[in-house]
Amino acid sequence: MARKIYYRIRDDGRNFISSEEWDSIRSLQRWYDSEFFWTGGRLNLRRFVVFPNFDTVGKDLQMVRERFAALEKAGYSEEEIVNELEARRLVIVKRGGYEDGMLASGYTRVADNEFNAFLVLDFLLKVSRIAPTTSIDVYDEGYFVKSQKIEIANGDVIVREDLTLPGLFEEARIYRRIFAVVNPDKYDGHPEFTNRVNEFNELLPFERARVVEDWNWLGYESKADFDFNGDDFLGFDLNRKVCHLFFK
Repeated sequence: MARKIYYRIRDDGRNFISSEEWDSIRSLQRWYDSEFFWTGGRLNLRRFVVFPNFDTVGKDLQMVRERFAALEKAGYSEEEIVNELEARRLVIVKRGGYEDGMLASGYTRVADNEFNAFLVLDFLLKVSRIAPTTSIDVYDEGYFVKSQKIEIANGDVIVREDLTLPGLFEEARIYRRIFAVVNPDKYDGHPEFTNRVNEFNELLPFERARVVEDWNWLGYESKADFDFNGDDFLGFDLNRKVCHLFFK
């Protein structure tokens, strides 16, 4: 499945996102997804996961798509569109994205592409400024985020000791660096991630074991050409974009 970066905004009574803020976040997300090259997955922060109501629409899914597009063209917000389609029983809606108890949630597969990891966190910092009354929980299965788990709120980054491995917390607190420095030039021509092995069934047992050894984690055989540890000081330093760094 490849390494992922998870992000979520809890529906805890303190976080709030207006329709206008959310539409700005959606526009920003579309820009990042189209402007940059993503090798594992794209940004996928969602407030609503929508399924066709087959009891009502049958197999006519095009009708739902056209109705959504018409309302969007007319200037309705995503929330208004979803509510309208739900009221007409055209769709079934799961609010909060992929996770229960959230205002919004999602994840991005980045595998070993640390520049894609940089883009995810750069996007989330901007989201936190667009919607300043929210706190975004972030978990990096890798180590672009040096403590792996952080909170982002209005441009600030919070590292919580109770959520962080002791060694990672102490290192981040001492050096006051929470993001690895990444040189995007190293990721030009980076292969796209795939979890498919051609003619896998034809391989001998020891060959299969060698192929899948790290497959669920990275999906690549060689690490030689790419920067896995970050901190290339000729690269992009996202730490400079953080307003304040707090340790609690």
